[in-house]
Amino acid sequence: MQPFRNFPCRDLNTGLYSIVNIGFVHKFGNGRTPVLNLNAHCDPSVQGCTYLGREIKEYCQKKGIKVLISIGGPSGDYNLTSQDDVTKLANYLWNNYFGGSAVHRPLGSAILDGVDFFIEESTTKYWDVLAETLRNLSKKGNCHIKLSATPKCHHPDKYLGTVIQTGLFDYVQVRFYNESRCQYDGSFDAMKSEWDKWIADDKVHKVFVGVTASAKEEGYVDPQRLINNFLRDAVNSTKFGGVMVWYLYTDHNSGYSKKIKAWNSLAQTTILQ
Repeated sequence: MQPFRNFPCRDLNTGLYSIVNIGFVHKFGNGRTPVLNLNAHCDPSVQGCTYLGREIKEYCQKKGIKVLISIGGPSGDYNLTSQDDVTKLANYLWNNYFGGSAVHRPLGSAILDGVDFFIEESTTKYWDVLAETLRNLSKKGNCHIKLSATPKCHHPDKYLGTVIQTGLFDYVQVRFYNESRCQYDGSFDAMKSEWDKWIADDKVHKVFVGVTASAKEEGYVDPQRLINNFLRDAVNSTKFGGVMVWYLYTDHNSGYSKKIKAWNSLAQTTILQ
């Protein structure tokens, strides 16, 4: 395992990020105990990531940067098949990352700011029940849990469409990449068409434009082209939340977020790690 290098909250001098999503809790459901996977950064199963709690508190939260835990992901093994699965996952999240208690909290004593739903497989059921359960735990525990959703760009999203319609989410981060129906393909027409649908949705409060920082991924759009042909108009919507960048490593290498912030220093930028 390699150390968690370039933890995003250490980019304080550049002021790059306002929200950091750490992922993923990538295994849960079917009666299983949820599992956090941080790839090669550190190993939560042997308490190898607890030092991140100090980083989160000192470098992120003290500076007003929100830190969310992401569930699901692009290559996980997850599903919710019953109310019991919902309860198990909600209690795991509450006890390990928020106001509850657990013998071994994966990220140490840090109390995170919210949960991001990054769901692109499994059934479409029970995600709304999970959101409601987390909201109720938040109220009872006097520890506000922000909720975000990271759907694919086609509206409504296959997996998250129903849960988004609960109106419980503080914002959505719409992924305009790796989705042929609405990603950038030399034209912004499909992106703009779906963007208009997202901001017209009465149950959606704020929308972040999700982009990839890697030129090797489908749907990549050069940041200056994105600014000139999409963001200059998108920012005029009262529902414009900012830009979500996938993901930390490629963002550092490409300077994608830096170019967005250079254009508009007030634009919120979220990062998926």
